[in-house]
Amino acid sequence: MQKTIEVVFENEDLLAFYKPKDLPTVPLKGKEGDTLLSLAGEKYPEILSPYGKNPWEGTILHRLDTPTSGLVLAPRNKETYNYLINLQDRDEIVKTYIAQVSDEKKPLEGFEPFPYSIEKGRVEIISSFRSYGPKGASVRPLFKKRKGDERLYKTEVEFLHDNTLRCTITRGFRHQIRCHLSWTGMPILGDDRYGGKENDFLMLEAVSVSFPYKGKNMEISIN
Repeated sequence: MQKTIEVVFENEDLLAFYKPKDLPTVPLKGKEGDTLLSLAGEKYPEILSPYGKNPWEGTILHRLDTPTSGLVLAPRNKETYNYLINLQDRDEIVKTYIAQVSDEKKPLEGFEPFPYSIEKGRVEIISSFRSYGPKGASVRPLFKKRKGDERLYKTEVEFLHDNTLRCTITRGFRHQIRCHLSWTGMPILGDDRYGGKENDFLMLEAVSVSFPYKGKNMEISIN
């Protein structure tokens, strides 16, 4: 059964879609099959335009892991695409996620001791990353910058209620939130890759995106 793609926001420059769980955001190079891009591109062919360094990803601005649901931005023209890519490179696009976690204190292999203290229900986690495991399918945090990547990646975590966390990032790394929360000892429910308790779905959802747009701060939210 084909997934349904919901349009959360639309204007002349930009589209925001809600990606359901278990649907890839974009195809792998040379691969076919349903993705958010292919399904949304049937109605909005302009988002298939190859403006970026990976032409097969169209204008999709940021990818979500296949099991993660939530908001994905897709510019409708080259000018908006270049503008948002520049914002993203300057960490001016803020993305907020909601995660349901479990309390698993047993650390997974490959993690260094967690160096941060969790005070007043908040913590900022900053690290680089390295590939880990067979074929580099997972990642692990590094205190030092990774060779060839001079960036450090930050996840701001705020505790809400009942094992519910709000996580905020700017430009992210693959599996960043999943890895960082596992590092704290609170992996996401359904995240068997990072030690989460068994669940039918990965309980991670991208719920809002905000950025400067035409002289104002634009926020697109599913709430």
